[in-house]
Amino acid sequence: MSTIETSLLTTQVYDVLRSKIIGRKYLPGEKLDIHKLADEFGVSRSPVKDAINQLVHDGLIEIIPRKGTYVTQVNFTDFIDILDARLMIETWAAQRITNTVTDEQVNEWGNIVHEMDSLLEVNPFPFDMYSKLDMKFHKMLVEWAGNRKVLEIYTSLNTHVSLSRIVHSTSLESTKKRHQDHRTLFEAIKNRDLPTILGTLTLHIASLKNEAELRWDEVMI
Repeated sequence: MSTIETSLLTTQVYDVLRSKIIGRKYLPGEKLDIHKLADEFGVSRSPVKDAINQLVHDGLIEIIPRKGTYVTQVNFTDFIDILDARLMIETWAAQRITNTVTDEQVNEWGNIVHEMDSLLEVNPFPFDMYSKLDMKFHKMLVEWAGNRKVLEIYTSLNTHVSLSRIVHSTSLESTKKRHQDHRTLFEAIKNRDLPTILGTLTLHIASLKNEAELRWDEVMI
C-alpha cells in the first residue's frame, strides 16, 4: 500500500472516529479495540493506529499503559481550569494584537463568522463542523500574537475538544446565543475596540462555565 493511500485511509478513519466520539457514539471512558476497529472499517491496523495517535494529540483519546486505549474522560474541575487558562491567553493575545491586526486578518475572521452563520441555518445542525470553525476562530486570535510557545500552550489545552462535547449536547438556541459573541468580537476588532473585546471574551467564557455547570452530569455520563 502506497504512502498516499495509507494517508487517505488514516484521514478517513480519523474523521469517522472523531465524529463518533463527538457524537457520543463512543462514550467517555469507553475502551477501544484497534483490531475490532480495523475489522469494522475494513482496513489494516496501521491507519487505525495513526488515526488514534492523532486523536490522542487532539485529546479525544488516551492510551493508558498496560490497560489499553480509551475515549478521554474530562472531569468538571479540569474543564473549568482549562476555560480559565483559555481566557487568560485569549485576553493576553487581544491586548497584543488589537492595534496591529491587519484588515486582511480581520476579514478572514469575518469569513469564519459568516461560515458559522450559515451552519446555524442547516437542519439538522452540524455541531461538529461548527465546533471546528469555533476552534479555528479562537485559535486565530492567539496565532496573531506571534508567540509560538504561547500558541503551543493554548493548543495543548485541548479546550475545544471538551467544548465540542458540551456544544454537541446543548440546544441550538443556546448555541445561537453564544454565537452572537463571535459577531460582537468581529465588530469590535474591526473598530479596534479593546474594552469590548475583553468584556466579550470574559462573558463568553462565563457562559461556557454556566452551561457546563448546568449540563455536566448529563453530558459526561
